[in-house]
Amino acid sequence: MERNKKIAIVATILLVLLPLFLTAVPTVAAMTKAPYWAHVQVTGTSGPTKVWFANSIMQAENMTWVCAYNGTLGVGIIVVNFGHLMVSTVTGQGTFIATWTITVGDSTLSGTANGRITGGLTGTATGYFAGTHGTGTFARIEKMGTFVTNLATGSEDEQGVIIFH
Repeated sequence: MERNKKIAIVATILLVLLPLFLTAVPTVAAMTKAPYWAHVQVTGTSGPTKVWFANSIMQAENMTWVCAYNGTLGVGIIVVNFGHLMVSTVTGQGTFIATWTITVGDSTLSGTANGRITGGLTGTATGYFAGTHGTGTFARIEKMGTFVTNLATGSEDEQGVIIFH
């Protein structure tokens, strides 16, 4: 009989505490994926803040592109800052890392990109991007994918996936 009382007391306590446990568990939002695309066109540039040459390698820091953006997120602007860029003056091959922010209306999405350069600064850049820091309607969005940029014209096409949380 004593055992049944203990079971009844434990069961009562659990029933009383159950609503507290359920409210403490965060709500899991549904995640959906969709294809992502964008066309970007450079409209202005500034920098770099530093350029140097060593062993036939040109290095540059903090070169900024301001671009028109048209894509899955809408129509707006994207500002790209090339934090570091290296290109061989002999082969035209190089690499870069960059940060970017897309602004459409009052919403922003920021991320990073990295890639390779072929054909020098008037050739082609290809690489990868990922964006996870959004505000406004982009607060629960991630995007990732690849891009191809014609460095001579400043025209870029992007494709990938966008994730809505």
